[in-house]
Order: sequence, then structure tokens, then C-alpha cells
Amino acid sequence: MAVKLLILKSLEDVIADVTEDITGKYYTLSNPVVTRLDGDKLSFYPYAPLSKETTIKIPTDWVVACLDPIDEVVDSYLENVNAKPKNSDSEE
Repeated sequence: MAVKLLILKSLEDVIADVTEDITGKYYTLSNPVVTRLDGDKLSFYPYAPLSKETTIKIPTDWVVACLDPIDEVVDSYLENVNAKPKNSDSEE
């Protein structure tokens, strides 16, 4: 697992488990979330909240920077991802 912080051309900060495809044209993002920092409070929001997909591909040319997030952010991201239900059909 390679948790990365991506800064997109849309100026969104996205954290996800990121892999680059063999051609170098796409990043595959697993469980991507948009981050917002308000003062000292970090919040996570689904990257594509209306989609069923938990893995998406984005072109590498849409990414301004691919960075290693600080450990506290990785820990918070992993807690957030692990807290999500695996199957939304089981929710009421």
C-alpha cells in the first residue's frame, strides 16, 4: 500500500492508496478522499460521493504533485477507510 497525497489541477488535495499503471499514463486511486484542513481540524470527504466505485483511474497529467503525507494524516486516513462499511447494500 502506498498512501499518497495528490494535488490535482482542480486544486483538490486527495489522499488514496495510489499505484501508477505500467504505461505511466494513469494513477489508480483506491479509496480516494478529498481532504480539507480548517485550522487544526482535518476532514475527509469522498472523492466521488455519488459513485459506487471505490477505485478510480485518473490521468497522470491531471496531477500537479504526488507527495508523501505526514504520518498523522496517513493514520487518520487509514482509520477513516477501515471504518467504512465494505458493502453499502448492508446499510439501511
